[in-house]
Amino acid sequence: MADVPTSILVTDVGAVATKVGLIDLVAGEYRLVGATRTMSTCDAPHDDVMMGVRQGIMQLEALTGRRLLDSKNALIKPTRLDGDGVDAFVAVTSAALPLHTVVIGLSRDYSVLSAQRAVDSTFAVVEHTIAVDEESGRWGTTASDGRAGGPSAAVEKLAELKPDLIVMVGGIDGGAVAPLREMANIVAAVGAAMDESQRPLVIFAGNREARGDVAERIGGILQLRMVENVLPKLDQLNPTPLQNEIELVYRQRQVEKITGFDKLAAWTEKGVLTSADAYTRVAEYLARKYQLRVLALDLGAAATTLIYSDGAQNKRAILEETSIGYGLEALLDRVGLEKIMRWLPNSFEADSVHAQLLNQAIHPTATPTRAQDLTALNAAGREILLHSAGIWHDEAKLALGDSELILLSGAPIARGSKPTALLLMLLDSLDTRGIFSVAADSVGLVPAMGAVAAVNPEAAAQALENDCLVTWGTVFVPQVTARAGDAVALTVRVEPQRGGQLEADVKLGSLELIPLGEGEKANVEIRAERGVSFGEAIKGSTFKREVQGGTVGLMIDARGRPLPFADNLERQREKMQQWMWEAGA
Repeated sequence: MADVPTSILVTDVGAVATKVGLIDLVAGEYRLVGATRTMSTCDAPHDDVMMGVRQGIMQLEALTGRRLLDSKNALIKPTRLDGDGVDAFVAVTSAALPLHTVVIGLSRDYSVLSAQRAVDSTFAVVEHTIAVDEESGRWGTTASDGRAGGPSAAVEKLAELKPDLIVMVGGIDGGAVAPLREMANIVAAVGAAMDESQRPLVIFAGNREARGDVAERIGGILQLRMVENVLPKLDQLNPTPLQNEIELVYRQRQVEKITGFDKLAAWTEKGVLTSADAYTRVAEYLARKYQLRVLALDLGAAATTLIYSDGAQNKRAILEETSIGYGLEALLDRVGLEKIMRWLPNSFEADSVHAQLLNQAIHPTATPTRAQDLTALNAAGREILLHSAGIWHDEAKLALGDSELILLSGAPIARGSKPTALLLMLLDSLDTRGIFSVAADSVGLVPAMGAVAAVNPEAAAQALENDCLVTWGTVFVPQVTARAGDAVALTVRVEPQRGGQLEADVKLGSLELIPLGEGEKANVEIRAERGVSFGEAIKGSTFKREVQGGTVGLMIDARGRPLPFADNLERQREKMQQWMWEAGA
Protein backbone atom coordinates (compact mmCIF):
# COMPACT_ATOMS: atom_id res chain seq x y z
CA MET A 1 0.00 0.00 0.00
CA ALA A 2 1.20 3.50 -0.79
CA ASP A 3 2.32 5.71 2.07
CA VAL A 4 -0.69 7.96 1.46
CA PRO A 5 -3.82 5.91 0.72
CA THR A 6 -5.72 6.85 -2.43
CA SER A 7 -8.99 4.97 -1.85
CA ILE A 8 -10.50 5.24 1.61
CA LEU A 9 -13.55 3.56 3.10
CA VAL A 10 -15.10 5.58 5.92
CA THR A 11 -17.86 4.71 8.38
CA ASP A 12 -19.71 6.63 11.07
CA VAL A 13 -21.45 4.34 13.55
CA GLY A 14 -24.16 6.21 15.41
CA ALA A 15 -26.61 5.12 18.05
CA VAL A 16 -29.34 4.84 15.41
CA ALA A 17 -27.73 4.90 11.95
CA THR A 18 -24.50 3.67 10.38
CA LYS A 19 -23.18 5.64 7.40
CA VAL A 20 -20.56 4.29 4.99
CA GLY A 21 -18.77 6.18 2.22
CA LEU A 22 -16.06 5.54 -0.36
CA ILE A 23 -13.50 8.21 -1.27
CA ASP A 24 -11.27 7.86 -4.33
CA LEU A 25 -9.50 9.89 -7.00
CA VAL A 26 -11.74 10.96 -9.87
CA ALA A 27 -10.17 13.06 -12.65
CA GLY A 28 -7.35 14.10 -10.35
CA GLU A 29 -9.54 15.12 -7.41
CA TYR A 30 -10.67 13.20 -4.36
CA ARG A 31 -14.42 12.64 -4.45
CA LEU A 32 -17.00 10.81 -2.39
CA VAL A 33 -17.98 8.30 -5.06
CA GLY A 34 -20.75 6.67 -3.04
CA ALA A 35 -22.44 6.69 0.35
CA THR A 36 -25.01 4.49 2.11
CA ARG A 37 -27.03 4.56 5.31
CA THR A 38 -28.23 1.56 7.34
CA MET A 39 -29.52 0.94 10.83
CA SER A 40 -26.90 0.49 13.53
CA THR A 41 -26.67 -2.95 15.08
CA CYS A 42 -24.91 -2.24 18.38
CA ASP A 43 -27.85 -3.31 20.55
CA ALA A 44 -30.17 -6.29 20.80
CA PRO A 45 -31.20 -8.31 18.91
CA HIS A 46 -28.05 -8.00 16.79
CA ASP A 47 -25.43 -7.03 19.40
CA ASP A 48 -22.70 -6.69 16.80
CA VAL A 49 -21.66 -3.31 15.41
CA MET A 50 -20.03 -5.01 12.42
CA MET A 51 -23.34 -6.32 11.09
CA GLY A 52 -24.52 -2.80 10.30
CA VAL A 53 -21.10 -1.79 8.95
CA ARG A 54 -21.01 -4.78 6.59
CA GLN A 55 -24.59 -4.14 5.46
CA GLY A 56 -23.60 -0.59 4.57
CA ILE A 57 -20.52 -1.81 2.70
CA MET A 58 -22.58 -4.36 0.74
CA GLN A 59 -24.98 -1.61 -0.30
CA LEU A 60 -21.98 0.46 -1.36
CA GLU A 61 -20.69 -2.46 -3.44
CA ALA A 62 -24.04 -2.60 -5.26
CA LEU A 63 -24.01 1.17 -5.74
CA THR A 64 -20.46 1.43 -7.10
CA GLY A 65 -19.93 -1.98 -8.72
CA ARG A 66 -16.73 -2.35 -6.72
CA ARG A 67 -15.98 -5.35 -4.47
CA LEU A 68 -14.95 -4.26 -0.98
CA LEU A 69 -15.47 -7.49 0.99
CA ASP A 70 -14.03 -10.90 0.19
CA SER A 71 -15.84 -14.23 0.35
CA LYS A 72 -15.41 -14.32 4.12
CA ASN A 73 -16.80 -10.77 4.54
CA ALA A 74 -13.35 -9.45 5.41
CA LEU A 75 -12.27 -6.08 4.07
CA ILE A 76 -10.20 -6.24 0.87
CA LYS A 77 -7.13 -4.14 1.59
CA PRO A 78 -5.08 -2.74 -0.12
CA THR A 79 -6.68 -2.00 -3.48
CA ARG A 80 -6.16 -4.77 -6.02
CA LEU A 81 -5.01 -4.31 -9.61
CA ASP A 82 -8.59 -4.90 -10.83
CA GLY A 83 -9.79 -1.94 -8.71
CA ASP A 84 -11.50 -3.93 -5.97
CA GLY A 85 -10.81 -3.14 -2.32
CA VAL A 86 -9.50 0.01 -0.66
CA ASP A 87 -6.18 1.32 0.65
CA ALA A 88 -7.44 2.43 4.06
CA PHE A 89 -10.40 2.22 6.41
CA VAL A 90 -11.35 4.87 8.99
CA ALA A 91 -14.16 4.87 11.52
CA VAL A 92 -15.84 7.19 14.01
CA THR A 93 -18.59 6.41 16.47
CA SER A 94 -21.12 8.02 18.77
CA ALA A 95 -22.93 4.78 19.57
CA ALA A 96 -21.67 4.20 23.12
CA LEU A 97 -23.75 5.17 26.12
CA PRO A 98 -22.55 8.27 27.99
CA LEU A 99 -20.85 8.11 31.38
CA HIS A 100 -23.37 8.80 34.12
CA THR A 101 -21.52 11.26 36.31
CA VAL A 102 -21.77 12.94 39.72
CA VAL A 103 -19.75 16.08 40.47
CA ILE A 104 -18.78 16.79 44.09
CA GLY A 105 -17.05 20.04 44.97
CA LEU A 106 -16.43 22.49 47.76
CA SER A 107 -18.18 25.47 46.20
CA ARG A 108 -21.24 25.57 43.95
CA ASP A 109 -20.21 28.80 42.22
CA TYR A 110 -16.55 27.91 41.69
CA SER A 111 -15.36 24.30 41.74
CA VAL A 112 -18.68 22.57 40.93
CA LEU A 113 -19.52 24.99 38.12
CA SER A 114 -16.00 24.71 36.65
CA ALA A 115 -16.13 20.91 36.69
CA GLN A 116 -19.62 20.81 35.22
CA ARG A 117 -18.54 23.00 32.31
CA ALA A 118 -15.58 20.71 31.69
CA VAL A 119 -17.79 17.60 31.76
CA ASP A 120 -20.31 19.17 29.36
CA SER A 121 -17.78 18.98 26.53
CA THR A 122 -17.34 15.21 26.92
CA PHE A 123 -19.48 12.12 26.48
CA ALA A 124 -20.67 12.29 30.07
CA VAL A 125 -23.97 13.33 31.65
CA VAL A 126 -23.94 15.12 34.99
CA GLU A 127 -26.86 13.54 36.81
CA HIS A 128 -26.21 15.00 40.25
CA THR A 129 -24.03 17.58 41.97
CA ILE A 130 -23.07 18.09 45.60
CA ALA A 131 -21.62 21.37 46.86
CA VAL A 132 -20.11 21.27 50.34
CA ASP A 133 -20.76 24.99 50.86
CA GLU A 134 -24.48 24.17 50.74
CA GLU A 135 -24.12 21.43 53.35
CA SER A 136 -22.95 21.15 56.95
CA GLY A 137 -21.75 18.34 59.17
CA ARG A 138 -19.44 15.45 58.45
CA TRP A 139 -22.00 13.49 56.43
CA GLY A 140 -23.26 16.53 54.53
CA THR A 141 -26.26 17.23 56.76
CA THR A 142 -28.20 20.03 55.09
CA ALA A 143 -27.96 23.31 56.91
CA SER A 144 -31.69 23.91 56.51
CA ASP A 145 -33.01 20.71 58.08
CA GLY A 146 -31.35 21.14 61.44
CA ARG A 147 -30.43 17.49 61.93
CA ALA A 148 -27.15 16.57 63.53
CA GLY A 149 -25.43 13.73 61.69
CA GLY A 150 -26.76 11.32 59.08
CA PRO A 151 -26.44 11.66 55.34
CA SER A 152 -28.03 14.59 53.56
CA ALA A 153 -30.49 14.09 50.72
CA ALA A 154 -27.71 14.95 48.27
CA VAL A 155 -25.44 12.19 49.61
CA GLU A 156 -28.31 9.70 49.80
CA LYS A 157 -29.04 10.37 46.14
CA LEU A 158 -25.36 9.73 45.32
CA ALA A 159 -25.69 6.28 46.87
CA GLU A 160 -28.92 5.58 44.98
CA LEU A 161 -27.69 6.71 41.54
CA LYS A 162 -24.79 4.27 41.27
CA PRO A 163 -22.94 6.49 38.77
CA ASP A 164 -20.22 5.35 36.39
CA LEU A 165 -18.00 8.24 37.40
CA ILE A 166 -17.52 10.64 40.31
CA VAL A 167 -15.61 13.85 39.65
CA MET A 168 -14.18 15.36 42.84
CA VAL A 169 -13.09 18.99 42.72
CA GLY A 170 -12.41 21.83 45.09
CA GLY A 171 -9.85 24.22 46.43
CA ILE A 172 -7.23 26.21 44.59
CA ASP A 173 -3.71 24.76 44.50
CA GLY A 174 -2.05 25.37 47.84
CA GLY A 175 -5.36 25.95 49.64
CA ALA A 176 -6.89 24.18 52.63
CA VAL A 177 -6.81 20.38 52.58
CA ALA A 178 -9.16 19.50 55.45
CA PRO A 179 -12.45 20.06 53.56
CA LEU A 180 -11.26 17.81 50.73
CA ARG A 181 -10.23 15.15 53.23
CA GLU A 182 -13.74 15.23 54.64
CA MET A 183 -15.21 15.03 51.14
CA ALA A 184 -13.06 11.98 50.44
CA ASN A 185 -14.38 10.33 53.61
CA ILE A 186 -17.97 10.74 52.34
CA VAL A 187 -17.14 9.34 48.90
CA ALA A 188 -15.24 6.41 50.42
CA ALA A 189 -18.14 5.59 52.75
CA VAL A 190 -20.68 5.67 49.93
CA GLY A 191 -18.42 3.56 47.72
CA ALA A 192 -17.79 0.98 50.44
CA ALA A 193 -21.55 0.48 50.81
CA MET A 194 -21.93 -0.39 47.12
CA ASP A 195 -21.49 -3.80 45.53
CA GLU A 196 -17.94 -4.01 44.18
CA SER A 197 -19.20 -4.54 40.63
CA GLN A 198 -21.17 -1.25 40.77
CA ARG A 199 -18.57 1.02 42.33
CA PRO A 200 -17.79 4.12 40.28
CA LEU A 201 -14.40 5.32 39.14
CA VAL A 202 -13.30 8.57 40.81
CA ILE A 203 -11.35 11.37 39.14
CA PHE A 204 -9.86 13.93 41.52
CA ALA A 205 -9.30 17.33 39.87
CA GLY A 206 -8.92 19.56 42.90
CA ASN A 207 -6.18 21.09 45.07
CA ARG A 208 -3.02 19.18 44.25
CA GLU A 209 -1.89 19.45 47.88
CA ALA A 210 -4.79 17.13 48.86
CA ARG A 211 -3.89 14.28 46.52
CA GLY A 212 -2.16 12.19 49.19
CA ASP A 213 -5.07 12.47 51.63
CA VAL A 214 -7.64 11.70 48.95
CA ALA A 215 -5.69 8.68 47.76
CA GLU A 216 -5.28 7.40 51.32
CA ARG A 217 -9.03 7.49 51.97
CA ILE A 218 -10.40 6.42 48.58
CA GLY A 219 -7.66 4.45 46.81
CA GLY A 220 -8.25 1.18 48.65
CA ILE A 221 -11.99 1.19 47.97
CA LEU A 222 -12.58 2.83 44.59
CA GLN A 223 -10.56 3.14 41.42
CA LEU A 224 -8.97 6.58 41.60
CA ARG A 225 -7.28 8.78 39.02
CA MET A 226 -5.61 12.14 39.60
CA VAL A 227 -5.45 15.04 37.14
CA GLU A 228 -4.44 18.68 37.37
CA ASN A 229 -6.75 21.03 39.25
CA VAL A 230 -9.69 22.23 37.14
CA LEU A 231 -9.50 25.57 39.00
CA PRO A 232 -5.86 26.07 40.14
CA LYS A 233 -6.57 29.76 40.82
CA LEU A 234 -9.88 31.53 41.29
CA ASP A 235 -9.42 33.36 38.00
CA GLN A 236 -7.87 30.46 36.06
CA LEU A 237 -9.97 27.68 34.57
CA ASN A 238 -8.03 24.56 33.51
CA PRO A 239 -10.56 22.08 32.06
CA THR A 240 -8.38 20.21 29.56
CA PRO A 241 -6.72 17.61 31.86
CA LEU A 242 -10.10 16.62 33.32
CA GLN A 243 -11.71 16.50 29.88
CA ASN A 244 -8.91 14.33 28.49
CA GLU A 245 -9.17 11.90 31.38
CA ILE A 246 -12.96 11.63 31.01
CA GLU A 247 -12.50 10.98 27.28
CA LEU A 248 -10.05 8.19 28.14
CA VAL A 249 -12.45 6.66 30.66
CA TYR A 250 -15.30 6.92 28.15
CA ARG A 251 -13.26 5.12 25.53
CA GLN A 252 -12.13 2.39 27.93
CA ARG A 253 -15.43 1.81 29.72
CA GLN A 254 -18.02 2.56 27.06
CA VAL A 255 -16.69 2.70 23.49
CA GLU A 256 -14.39 -0.30 23.65
CA LYS A 257 -17.17 -2.39 25.20
CA ILE A 258 -19.47 -1.97 22.20
CA THR A 259 -20.04 -5.48 20.91
CA GLY A 260 -17.89 -5.96 17.84
CA PHE A 261 -15.81 -2.85 18.49
CA ASP A 262 -12.58 -4.86 18.54
CA LYS A 263 -13.28 -6.10 14.99
CA LEU A 264 -14.09 -2.57 13.82
CA ALA A 265 -10.89 -1.21 15.37
CA ALA A 266 -8.84 -4.01 13.79
CA TRP A 267 -9.79 -2.76 10.32
CA THR A 268 -8.40 0.73 11.02
CA GLU A 269 -4.80 1.96 11.06
CA LYS A 270 -5.43 4.95 13.33
CA GLY A 271 -8.03 3.59 15.74
CA VAL A 272 -11.68 4.63 16.07
CA LEU A 273 -12.33 8.29 16.89
CA THR A 274 -15.42 9.58 18.61
CA SER A 275 -17.66 11.47 16.20
CA ALA A 276 -17.37 14.63 18.31
CA ASP A 277 -13.56 14.57 18.19
CA ALA A 278 -13.60 14.12 14.42
CA TYR A 279 -16.23 16.86 13.94
CA THR A 280 -14.13 19.24 16.02
CA ARG A 281 -11.23 18.68 13.62
CA VAL A 282 -13.49 19.57 10.69
CA ALA A 283 -14.68 22.80 12.34
CA GLU A 284 -11.11 23.78 13.20
CA TYR A 285 -9.92 23.06 9.64
CA LEU A 286 -12.63 25.25 8.10
CA ALA A 287 -12.03 28.02 10.64
CA ARG A 288 -8.30 28.12 9.89
CA LYS A 289 -8.52 27.72 6.11
CA TYR A 290 -11.12 30.42 5.58
CA GLN A 291 -10.32 32.60 8.62
CA LEU A 292 -13.91 32.29 9.85
CA ARG A 293 -15.68 31.84 13.16
CA VAL A 294 -17.38 28.46 12.74
CA LEU A 295 -20.32 27.06 14.69
CA ALA A 296 -20.83 23.35 13.94
CA LEU A 297 -24.01 21.64 15.14
CA ASP A 298 -24.95 17.97 15.17
CA LEU A 299 -28.54 17.19 16.14
CA GLY A 300 -28.29 13.45 16.65
CA ALA A 301 -30.89 10.95 17.77
CA ALA A 302 -28.85 10.23 20.92
CA ALA A 303 -26.98 13.51 21.59
CA THR A 304 -26.65 17.12 20.54
CA THR A 305 -23.17 18.48 19.84
CA LEU A 306 -22.13 22.12 19.53
CA ILE A 307 -18.62 23.07 18.42
CA TYR A 308 -17.28 26.61 18.13
CA SER A 309 -13.94 27.29 16.49
CA ASP A 310 -12.24 30.50 15.41
CA GLY A 311 -8.97 28.81 14.48
CA ALA A 312 -7.30 29.87 17.71
CA GLN A 313 -9.67 28.20 20.18
CA ASN A 314 -12.15 25.34 20.10
CA LYS A 315 -15.09 24.97 22.44
CA ARG A 316 -17.35 21.94 22.53
CA ALA A 317 -20.51 20.88 24.31
CA ILE A 318 -22.08 17.41 24.12
CA LEU A 319 -25.55 17.00 25.58
CA GLU A 320 -26.65 13.37 25.67
CA GLU A 321 -29.73 14.16 27.74
CA THR A 322 -31.06 16.46 24.99
CA SER A 323 -31.51 14.98 21.53
CA ILE A 324 -33.93 14.81 18.62
CA GLY A 325 -34.58 11.11 19.25
CA TYR A 326 -34.11 9.39 22.58
CA GLY A 327 -34.06 12.73 24.41
CA LEU A 328 -37.47 14.02 23.27
CA GLU A 329 -39.35 12.77 26.32
CA ALA A 330 -36.83 14.48 28.60
CA LEU A 331 -37.19 17.65 26.51
CA LEU A 332 -40.96 17.63 27.04
CA ASP A 333 -40.43 17.23 30.77
CA ARG A 334 -37.90 20.07 30.83
CA VAL A 335 -39.56 22.77 28.73
CA GLY A 336 -43.19 21.67 28.52
CA LEU A 337 -45.34 21.18 25.43
CA GLU A 338 -46.45 24.82 25.24
CA LYS A 339 -42.94 26.05 24.43
CA ILE A 340 -42.75 23.59 21.54
CA MET A 341 -46.25 24.55 20.32
CA ARG A 342 -45.23 28.22 19.99
CA TRP A 343 -43.12 27.18 17.00
CA LEU A 344 -46.07 25.57 15.22
CA PRO A 345 -49.02 27.10 13.33
CA ASN A 346 -52.52 26.89 14.82
CA SER A 347 -53.40 23.97 12.55
CA PHE A 348 -51.28 21.67 14.76
CA GLU A 349 -53.11 20.03 17.68
CA ALA A 350 -51.22 19.74 20.95
CA ASP A 351 -52.27 16.12 21.65
CA SER A 352 -51.13 14.99 18.22
CA VAL A 353 -47.77 16.77 18.54
CA HIS A 354 -47.23 15.30 22.01
CA ALA A 355 -47.94 11.79 20.73
CA GLN A 356 -45.64 12.25 17.72
CA LEU A 357 -42.71 13.39 19.87
CA LEU A 358 -43.14 10.56 22.35
CA ASN A 359 -43.40 8.05 19.51
CA GLN A 360 -40.17 9.39 18.02
CA ALA A 361 -38.47 9.06 21.41
CA ILE A 362 -39.55 5.41 21.64
CA HIS A 363 -38.72 4.67 17.99
CA PRO A 364 -35.81 6.98 17.10
CA THR A 365 -35.03 4.94 13.98
CA ALA A 366 -38.45 5.72 12.49
CA THR A 367 -38.46 8.16 9.57
CA PRO A 368 -41.50 10.48 9.60
CA THR A 369 -43.61 10.12 6.47
CA ARG A 370 -45.81 13.20 6.89
CA ALA A 371 -44.70 16.81 6.49
CA GLN A 372 -46.46 17.82 9.71
CA ASP A 373 -44.44 15.26 11.68
CA LEU A 374 -41.19 16.74 10.37
CA THR A 375 -42.44 20.22 11.27
CA ALA A 376 -43.22 19.08 14.82
CA LEU A 377 -39.75 17.57 15.19
CA ASN A 378 -38.17 20.78 13.93
CA ALA A 379 -40.17 22.70 16.54
CA ALA A 380 -38.62 20.44 19.18
CA GLY A 381 -35.24 21.01 17.52
CA ARG A 382 -35.59 24.74 18.22
CA GLU A 383 -35.97 24.12 21.94
CA ILE A 384 -33.05 21.68 21.90
CA LEU A 385 -30.80 24.29 20.28
CA LEU A 386 -32.00 27.04 22.62
CA HIS A 387 -31.14 24.86 25.61
CA SER A 388 -27.82 23.69 24.15
CA ALA A 389 -26.53 27.14 23.20
CA GLY A 390 -27.64 28.44 26.60
CA ILE A 391 -24.93 26.51 28.43
CA TRP A 392 -22.41 29.05 27.08
CA HIS A 393 -24.48 32.16 27.74
CA ASP A 394 -22.21 33.52 30.46
CA GLU A 395 -18.90 32.89 28.69
CA ALA A 396 -17.99 36.32 27.35
CA LYS A 397 -15.19 35.03 25.11
CA LEU A 398 -17.61 32.88 23.13
CA ALA A 399 -19.39 35.19 20.70
CA LEU A 400 -21.75 32.68 19.07
CA GLY A 401 -23.79 35.58 17.75
CA ASP A 402 -20.80 36.57 15.59
CA SER A 403 -20.42 33.18 13.89
CA GLU A 404 -19.62 33.52 10.18
CA LEU A 405 -20.27 29.93 9.10
CA ILE A 406 -22.86 27.59 10.58
CA LEU A 407 -22.70 23.87 9.80
CA LEU A 408 -25.64 21.56 10.44
CA SER A 409 -25.42 17.79 10.62
CA GLY A 410 -27.67 15.12 12.03
CA ALA A 411 -31.11 13.58 12.13
CA PRO A 412 -33.24 16.50 10.80
CA ILE A 413 -31.40 16.38 7.46
CA ALA A 414 -31.49 12.58 7.27
CA ARG A 415 -35.25 12.60 7.90
CA GLY A 416 -35.84 14.73 4.84
CA SER A 417 -36.75 18.18 6.13
CA LYS A 418 -36.67 21.01 3.58
CA PRO A 419 -33.52 23.15 3.76
CA THR A 420 -35.66 26.28 4.14
CA ALA A 421 -37.43 24.72 7.13
CA LEU A 422 -34.15 23.80 8.80
CA LEU A 423 -32.63 27.20 8.07
CA LEU A 424 -35.61 28.85 9.76
CA MET A 425 -35.11 26.50 12.72
CA LEU A 426 -31.52 27.75 13.04
CA LEU A 427 -32.53 31.40 12.76
CA ASP A 428 -35.25 30.95 15.38
CA SER A 429 -33.04 29.24 17.93
CA LEU A 430 -29.54 30.71 17.50
CA ASP A 431 -28.96 34.35 18.34
CA THR A 432 -26.61 34.78 15.38
CA ARG A 433 -26.46 38.28 13.88
CA GLY A 434 -24.80 40.05 10.98
CA ILE A 435 -23.96 38.25 7.75
CA PHE A 436 -23.05 34.56 7.70
CA SER A 437 -23.15 31.45 5.54
CA VAL A 438 -24.97 28.21 6.29
CA ALA A 439 -23.98 24.75 5.03
CA ALA A 440 -25.37 21.28 5.68
CA ASP A 441 -24.02 17.73 5.90
CA SER A 442 -25.73 16.20 2.89
CA VAL A 443 -24.76 12.54 3.46
CA GLY A 444 -24.09 12.38 7.21
CA LEU A 445 -20.33 11.95 6.81
CA VAL A 446 -18.97 15.44 7.53
CA PRO A 447 -17.83 14.52 11.09
CA ALA A 448 -16.06 11.44 9.74
CA MET A 449 -13.93 13.60 7.42
CA GLY A 450 -11.98 14.56 10.56
CA ALA A 451 -10.88 10.93 10.80
CA VAL A 452 -10.08 10.73 7.08
CA ALA A 453 -7.71 13.67 7.59
CA ALA A 454 -5.56 11.47 9.84
CA VAL A 455 -4.67 9.20 6.89
CA ASN A 456 -4.96 11.62 3.94
CA PRO A 457 -5.60 15.31 4.71
CA GLU A 458 -5.98 16.22 1.03
CA ALA A 459 -8.63 13.55 0.48
CA ALA A 460 -10.55 14.74 3.54
CA ALA A 461 -10.49 18.39 2.46
CA GLN A 462 -11.51 17.74 -1.14
CA ALA A 463 -14.25 15.21 -0.36
CA LEU A 464 -15.59 17.48 2.37
CA GLU A 465 -15.92 20.53 0.16
CA ASN A 466 -16.77 18.77 -3.12
CA ASP A 467 -19.41 16.35 -1.91
CA CYS A 468 -20.19 16.30 1.80
CA LEU A 469 -21.03 19.94 2.49
CA VAL A 470 -23.92 21.57 0.65
CA THR A 471 -24.11 25.36 0.89
CA TRP A 472 -27.60 26.59 1.69
CA GLY A 473 -26.69 30.21 1.10
CA THR A 474 -26.06 33.51 2.84
CA VAL A 475 -28.08 34.99 5.70
CA PHE A 476 -28.25 38.59 6.82
CA VAL A 477 -29.64 39.46 10.25
CA PRO A 478 -29.49 43.21 10.97
CA GLN A 479 -29.95 44.80 14.38
CA VAL A 480 -33.51 46.08 14.61
CA THR A 481 -34.58 48.55 17.31
CA ALA A 482 -37.71 49.87 15.62
CA ARG A 483 -41.09 48.23 16.22
CA ALA A 484 -42.35 45.69 13.71
CA GLY A 485 -45.01 46.80 11.27
CA ASP A 486 -45.53 47.96 7.72
CA ALA A 487 -42.50 50.25 7.71
CA VAL A 488 -39.62 49.23 5.45
CA ALA A 489 -36.54 48.09 7.38
CA LEU A 490 -34.20 47.38 4.47
CA THR A 491 -33.99 48.05 0.78
CA VAL A 492 -32.13 45.24 -0.98
CA ARG A 493 -30.62 45.19 -4.46
CA VAL A 494 -29.13 41.94 -5.79
CA GLU A 495 -27.09 41.81 -9.00
CA PRO A 496 -26.20 38.19 -9.91
CA GLN A 497 -23.00 37.72 -11.88
CA ARG A 498 -25.01 35.97 -14.60
CA GLY A 499 -26.80 39.27 -15.20
CA GLY A 500 -30.06 40.89 -14.22
CA GLN A 501 -31.13 42.62 -11.05
CA LEU A 502 -33.51 41.91 -8.17
CA GLU A 503 -34.86 44.47 -5.73
CA ALA A 504 -36.88 44.00 -2.56
CA ASP A 505 -38.19 46.08 0.32
CA VAL A 506 -38.02 44.11 3.57
CA LYS A 507 -40.54 45.15 6.20
CA LEU A 508 -39.76 45.39 9.89
CA GLY A 509 -40.49 42.09 11.64
CA SER A 510 -40.41 39.98 8.47
CA LEU A 511 -38.22 37.58 6.49
CA GLU A 512 -37.37 37.82 2.81
CA LEU A 513 -36.06 34.92 0.72
CA ILE A 514 -34.25 35.97 -2.47
CA PRO A 515 -33.39 33.24 -5.01
CA LEU A 516 -29.67 32.79 -5.66
CA GLY A 517 -28.70 29.33 -6.88
CA GLU A 518 -25.97 26.97 -5.75
CA GLY A 519 -22.57 28.10 -7.00
CA GLU A 520 -23.91 31.51 -7.99
CA LYS A 521 -22.45 34.75 -6.71
CA ALA A 522 -24.02 38.18 -6.62
CA ASN A 523 -23.23 41.72 -5.58
CA VAL A 524 -25.64 42.76 -2.84
CA GLU A 525 -26.39 46.28 -1.67
CA ILE A 526 -28.52 46.71 1.45
CA ARG A 527 -29.65 50.10 2.68
CA ALA A 528 -30.91 50.35 6.24
CA GLU A 529 -33.76 52.61 7.27
CA ARG A 530 -34.24 54.28 10.66
CA GLY A 531 -34.16 51.85 13.57
CA VAL A 532 -32.03 49.31 11.69
CA SER A 533 -28.24 48.94 11.74
CA PHE A 534 -25.59 46.49 10.63
CA GLY A 535 -23.79 46.24 13.97
CA GLU A 536 -20.45 47.54 15.13
CA ALA A 537 -18.46 45.79 12.39
CA ILE A 538 -20.16 47.73 9.57
CA LYS A 539 -20.33 51.51 9.65
CA GLY A 540 -22.93 53.61 7.90
CA SER A 541 -26.41 52.85 6.62
CA THR A 542 -25.42 51.09 3.38
CA PHE A 543 -23.83 47.68 3.13
CA LYS A 544 -22.24 46.20 -0.01
CA ARG A 545 -20.72 42.76 -0.46
CA GLU A 546 -20.35 39.87 -2.87
CA VAL A 547 -22.27 36.89 -1.50
CA GLN A 548 -22.66 33.25 -2.45
CA GLY A 549 -25.97 31.52 -3.12
CA GLY A 550 -26.99 27.97 -2.43
CA THR A 551 -29.90 25.56 -2.33
CA VAL A 552 -31.85 28.14 -0.31
CA GLY A 553 -30.44 31.43 -1.58
CA LEU A 554 -30.16 34.75 0.24
CA MET A 555 -32.25 35.09 3.42
CA ILE A 556 -32.88 38.49 5.01
CA ASP A 557 -34.18 38.28 8.59
CA ALA A 558 -35.51 41.66 9.82
CA ARG A 559 -37.46 40.29 12.78
CA GLY A 560 -35.00 41.63 15.33
CA ARG A 561 -33.20 39.91 18.19
CA PRO A 562 -34.31 38.60 20.57
CA LEU A 563 -37.23 37.36 18.51
CA PRO A 564 -40.44 39.36 18.99
CA PHE A 565 -42.80 36.76 20.44
CA ALA A 566 -46.51 37.59 20.60
CA ASP A 567 -48.10 38.15 23.99
CA ASN A 568 -50.19 34.95 23.91
CA LEU A 569 -49.78 31.49 22.42
CA GLU A 570 -52.50 31.72 19.78
CA ARG A 571 -51.16 34.98 18.33
CA GLN A 572 -47.61 33.63 18.46
CA ARG A 573 -48.66 30.58 16.45
CA GLU A 574 -50.29 32.86 13.87
CA LYS A 575 -47.03 34.77 13.69
CA MET A 576 -45.13 31.50 13.30
CA GLN A 577 -47.26 30.58 10.30
CA GLN A 578 -46.40 33.95 8.73
CA TRP A 579 -42.68 33.39 9.34
CA MET A 580 -42.88 29.98 7.71
CA TRP A 581 -44.63 31.39 4.65
CA GLU A 582 -42.06 34.16 4.31
CA ALA A 583 -39.13 31.75 4.65
CA GLY A 584 -40.56 29.20 2.24
CA ALA A 585 -40.60 26.61 5.03
